[in-house]
Amino acid sequence: MSKASKKRFEIKNKYFNYLEKTALKVDPWVKKIISENGFSFNLEKILISRYRFGKAQLRPAQVRWGYELFGGSNWEQIIPACASVEMKDTGYYCLDDFFDKRQESNLVLLQGIISSLSYTMIYELLNSYEAEQVNKVLQELTNLDIKNAKAAFIDNKLKEPNMDLYFKKVEGYNFWETPLRIGAILAKTSTANINLIGKIGKFIGMGYIIANDTWDFGKDLEDFKAGKYTLPIIYLFEQLKSDEKKKLLELFSKTGISKKDENFIRKASVITGTIEYGKQIAQEYCNKGLELLESFKPSQSKRLLEFSTSMTQRNKFYDNLKKFNQKNKYSLKKSSELLVRV
Repeated sequence: MSKASKKRFEIKNKYFNYLEKTALKVDPWVKKIISENGFSFNLEKILISRYRFGKAQLRPAQVRWGYELFGGSNWEQIIPACASVEMKDTGYYCLDDFFDKRQESNLVLLQGIISSLSYTMIYELLNSYEAEQVNKVLQELTNLDIKNAKAAFIDNKLKEPNMDLYFKKVEGYNFWETPLRIGAILAKTSTANINLIGKIGKFIGMGYIIANDTWDFGKDLEDFKAGKYTLPIIYLFEQLKSDEKKKLLELFSKTGISKKDENFIRKASVITGTIEYGKQIAQEYCNKGLELLESFKPSQSKRLLEFSTSMTQRNKFYDNLKKFNQKNKYSLKKSSELLVRV
């Protein structure tokens, strides 16, 4: 193993250990809040099944990073905020499953319950903080809901390629800005610092969404099958000749496509350079955040936050695409090759 590989392996271990150890402190508190709210056994069981217990959780770590970057030294007193943000994200995933996968309608009701619990958790901060800080945190969660709702409306309007609307949606959906701002608020830092870390989070969060939309080609093609015009999908169609575009449009927004057609779509994404383009744009947004982060003094939180952006360039779904490419020996050749389906 080279020095560079060894170094990356070490920081990767530290990163996931940090996420896991943070979650270990947050999980019992979430179970306690759910059990204390008097839900029926079945509903309590459903709520617990939707929360990611026992997993490495990014959202609580984001709150903790925002707190520690500005001198917070006792992160366990902000556990209610860490749990609240993870619960809020859990609720959003309920809505995603309902709208994207058309799963059971009670997911909408479940999201409402989970969202209410996320606000309830914040009031626990009154044991350690003045009402002013707690109200600021509540306002951040409200702003997050508003931004997310606006982004969802834009998402529903994206029925044709439109990069301007896409980036407005991505900015609204980003889930890094709010947790980092909440952590900074609880560190009792200045408004200027809160806005700075929020800006860093916005850039990194947008990078993550663009990367997520890109690695979908190596995952389950959910966006393509749902007919969503994401950045990589818009770019993909732009690179094709009319006959090739027609072939892909025949498959666009269809859920019951064959494995052969899925491979054809993946082949198109590889040969046209769509995957590399998506990764490049994601990295550019992350770099904007990292440039602002340079002004912070060295610390564990800074280093882990910096490392987290590497996930937009490396993960198992990109590895899937790489293996797919190697297996079929594709390269960036003339796009006329696309006319022959694999």
